[in-house]
Amino acid sequence: MGDQVITQDWAEFDPTAYLDEYYGDIGSENLELLRFLADAYRDVPVGGRMLDFGGGPTIYPLISAVGRIREIHFSDYLEANLGEVRKWIANDPRAFDWDEFIAQALEIESGRPATPQDVSERATEIRECVTLLTRCDASRQPPIEGAHEPYDILLTNFCAESATSDHWQWQSFMVNILSQLKPGGRLIMSALKGATRYSVGARSFPAVSIREDDLVEVLEETGFSAKSIEIRSVPADRPTRDYEGLMLAVAQKEPTGDRQGC
Repeated sequence: MGDQVITQDWAEFDPTAYLDEYYGDIGSENLELLRFLADAYRDVPVGGRMLDFGGGPTIYPLISAVGRIREIHFSDYLEANLGEVRKWIANDPRAFDWDEFIAQALEIESGRPATPQDVSERATEIRECVTLLTRCDASRQPPIEGAHEPYDILLTNFCAESATSDHWQWQSFMVNILSQLKPGGRLIMSALKGATRYSVGARSFPAVSIREDDLVEVLEETGFSAKSIEIRSVPADRPTRDYEGLMLAVAQKEPTGDRQGC
């Protein structure tokens, strides 16, 4: 992978190759992601509205939201990624098979193995909970299409740091994304740690190298309570990855709103 040229032509991003490469099995990274998400959703108030910002072609972050979240708006920059999610929501047989992830998440939640019926019922609940799929662009303000009230819960995974190699631009993207969360709202996010790039099939895409202190700084500067910020670090599960690991974070926005005026 080291000799691959990094491209910023997002038309070259292949959702199918991405899903196969990063979600073809539940390795230690994905297992920790599912555990983290199950824990994170347990702490959110029941009945809120959630925005998944930059969700890519994936639905795994939504599995444990069911029962806690009233309504989910799903967004991504690429129409190709939205198309993959639409296929899954429509129960299209060509869609990526998330059943293994749903079964694992259910086992984490309940402590017992999930049956095929359990998996089917949870999949139906997720589909019913997602009421909007829309385009987003972290470089814009507002960063999602249409007029929307700020959200109770903001979910964003591997988004801002995976869209640029420039640290200042990453901060700008984060400010725009975090503006979609209402004062007092809850942030749930995952980010690559110490990344130089990430590979999707035969292509490599840019990533900015950030660590825990970078994440804490941008959260505090955008109105999040310092004592509410919790970050778990997980090492990369394969030596071929172009990043050190994952950072899994939750934080709560101050009730008074952003100090940045977002």
